[in-house]
Amino acid sequence: MKTRLILILLTTLLASCTTTTYEFVVPASESGKLCVTQCAGIREQCRGNEIQRAQSDKAICQRSAESGYRACVASASANKTDPGKCQRRSCYASEDTSRCESEYQQCFVNCGGQVIPHTIKY
Repeated sequence: MKTRLILILLTTLLASCTTTTYEFVVPASESGKLCVTQCAGIREQCRGNEIQRAQSDKAICQRSAESGYRACVASASANKTDPGKCQRRSCYASEDTSRCESEYQQCFVNCGGQVIPHTIKY
């Protein structure tokens, strides 16, 4: 019974796996090509901003985690308890550039280009 349930779940998961890639057809006009170049610059600026935001969030988290750890150690020392129970919190932050990509695609289309999605199911 468990094996059958696992097989059903795996089949469902695999059936729902898709990957989408995009084909970009550049506009024919020179003004359209220039416009697309400007879109690319805006996308790179957006990506850079997102990377900086993630780095800043991580740095803030790390400072907060270190402060919390030091407060725990100080409290343990004052209360004569085991400071070994104090732990540093892990900090993770990753950039989310999906907004940059969707805005780039919209800009690309507004310049006269085409964005053609190709979806592959696994």
